[in-house]
Amino acid sequence: MKYQEDKKIFFRERIHSLNIFLFLGFNLSLISILGFIWLNSAIGKVV
Repeated sequence: MKYQEDKKIFFRERIHSLNIFLFLGFNLSLISILGFIWLNSAIGKVV
């Protein structure tokens, strides 16, 4: 019984960390895309 409980806690913890990685990856990719667009528009206005 205790083994199953530990397994459930580990599984839930793994899903939690996976959600954090997905959230951070999404935010970083969004910031990168927006920064790239902003940089291109800024360069276009300067030249």
